[in-house]
Amino acid sequence: MICPHCLKTIDANETFCPHCHAFVGDSSYSEFVFCDGCGARLSSHDRTCPKCGRPAPGILSTESASADLAAGKTASFPRLSAPSFDEEAAPSSVARALDDAADPSETNILDLDELDRAQAVGSPKGRSESKPAPHDPYHSDKPSRKGLVIGLAAVLLIAAGAYLVVRDPLGVMPGAYEWFDRAAADAFPSRQQAEDSNGGGADEEPASTDGESESAETVLTDDEVYAALSRAYQQIESYDADEAFGEVIDSFNGFYLSKSLQERTERSASAFSLRDQIDQTIADLEGLRAPEDTVYAEDIQHMIQLAQWMRGRVDQICASWEVSLSVPDGESLKPYQDEILAPMRRAGSSDLDNFDAHFLEWEPERK
Repeated sequence: MICPHCLKTIDANETFCPHCHAFVGDSSYSEFVFCDGCGARLSSHDRTCPKCGRPAPGILSTESASADLAAGKTASFPRLSAPSFDEEAAPSSVARALDDAADPSETNILDLDELDRAQAVGSPKGRSESKPAPHDPYHSDKPSRKGLVIGLAAVLLIAAGAYLVVRDPLGVMPGAYEWFDRAAADAFPSRQQAEDSNGGGADEEPASTDGESESAETVLTDDEVYAALSRAYQQIESYDADEAFGEVIDSFNGFYLSKSLQERTERSASAFSLRDQIDQTIADLEGLRAPEDTVYAEDIQHMIQLAQWMRGRVDQICASWEVSLSVPDGESLKPYQDEILAPMRRAGSSDLDNFDAHFLEWEPERK
C-alpha cells in the first residue's frame, strides 16, 4: 500500500508508516489525544505537548531510549497517535501544528473567570461566594517580619556606632586619632616633612615666602655678639663647677660597680644630661650670626673650643657608663672593672689640661 502522508510504499498490515510514522491503521481509532501531564488536548500529529513539553501519549516505543527523551530528541520517536480526518486528506505541516498548539479550544484547562461567573449565576445571592484558599504546607500564612527586624537592627547598630564616636564613653578616640596620625606619617613621610617645613599646624604662623625665617635673616651687632659670648662663657664655667661636673665624677666613682642596674641607670643620668647641655651650647655658638668683619671672630672660636674640651671630659665618663650599664642586673661588676675604665684611660687628661690652661685667658672682653 501507499502511505497517504509521505507517499512511500509500505506493507499493508502496517499501523504506522515506518518512514514518517503517520497512522495508517484502522480509521476508527480515536482522534482525541490528551497530554498525560497537564491534560491539554493534542493534535494527532503532535509529538510533544505544546503546553508542558511532555511527549504525547504512546509516543514512546520499546525501541526508544530514556536518554533520548531526557535530551529532548522526540522527533525520531514512532508516532502512535491516531490522525484526524483532515490529516488523512493532506499531510501535516508546521503551520498546522502551530495553529493547533495556539488554539485555546484544544485544551481542557478551565478558565477561572468563566468558572467564577458560573458560580455567581448559581449562587442564591447572585454573586460568587469566595472559598478559602487551600493551605500551603510550604509557605507560612503569616506575613514575614524578617525584613523589618533586619532594618531595625541596622538602625540600632548605626546609632550605637555614632554614639561611640561622638561621645566616646570609653575614652578610646584620642588614642585612635593618635594611631591614625602615626600611620599617616609612616605611609606619607614626604607629606609630613612638607607640612613641618611650612609651620607644622594650622595654629602656627606660616613660614616666610623667601624660604628663610626672620631669625636666620637677622645679623647680630658686635655688642649682641659679645653678650652671647659672655653667656656661653658663664654656661661653660657652670658646667665645670662642682654642682655639675663634680656631681658627675662623684656619681661615677660611687656607683659604676653597683650590682643594681636601676641604681646605675639613675646615677648615670647626670653625665648624659650634662653632655646634652654642652652639645646645645656648641650648637648655639656655631649658629651665631655675627657680622663678617666682627671683632669677636676669634673669641667665638675660643668659646667653641672650650665647650668641646668640656664635652670631651664628660663624654669619656659617659662611655664608661655605657659599658657599666651593659652588665645585667644583680651580676658582680668586679670582673668588668678594667673594661669599664678603659674609655677614660684611653682619653687621658688632655681635655682637662687644655681646658684648665685656656679657660681664664679666653674670657671674652668688650672691644
